[in-house]
Amino acid sequence: MRHIIALLCLTLSPMGIAASLQLPDRAETVLVNGKASQQQSSVKLDLSMPDNMQQIAFRYQARYRDNGSQNDFVSDVVILRFQASEQNYQLTLPTINSASRATQFNDQPTITLTDNTGKSIVFTQDKLMKSGLQIGRDFAQEIALYNKSGAIAAIASAKRINKNTPTAAPVAPIAPVVPVAIVPVAKTTEVTASNNTADTQVNKTEDINQAEVSRMLDYWYQKANPNTQAEFKAKIN
Repeated sequence: MRHIIALLCLTLSPMGIAASLQLPDRAETVLVNGKASQQQSSVKLDLSMPDNMQQIAFRYQARYRDNGSQNDFVSDVVILRFQASEQNYQLTLPTINSASRATQFNDQPTITLTDNTGKSIVFTQDKLMKSGLQIGRDFAQEIALYNKSGAIAAIASAKRINKNTPTAAPVAPIAPVVPVAIVPVAKTTEVTASNNTADTQVNKTEDINQAEVSRMLDYWYQKANPNTQAEFKAKIN
């Protein structure tokens, strides 16, 4: 009898409240509510966050065949913010099977968020961008600065509030918004009157490839151990 009562107390108590976000195998979590995270297919949500607001940052990885060769794609870091309750959520990503689809996703990520009944959930999305060298990024520091900036997918920090501590202003309810992608300005190439359409297309393709190379370098750097990271930095210097 005591065991049954203890189980009921645990189930009905705040500590027993559970919520999670299921991600596709091709999604790599980078940050969960401002904290660095290892890749995981299921993220435990923190319902003690102010207004239950959750912030998940992830990258989309894919492999596709183009002109007979296999190509790896690693997206920019996408930020997803939504208000959670005690239930499980599912993140769905589009299929990447070509260079054009990869570029389209990076320009404006198309994602779907549903609850355990299949109902679409309102969310806000953005991208965590950094100019310059992408190797050795401190994502925790970047997201802290992002949240302080009051950007569209920013959240308040998770702090336990007691009765003697002044409370912060509540976060306004999220209204449905059109996803906004912050896209870095690509390096422009000067084109003379003698250049034709084919030359312009080649330059554009080279810019896309270099962007993917940068993201792949950053991805493998994050996977490397400290010794390998130090050796890589030494080679760059």
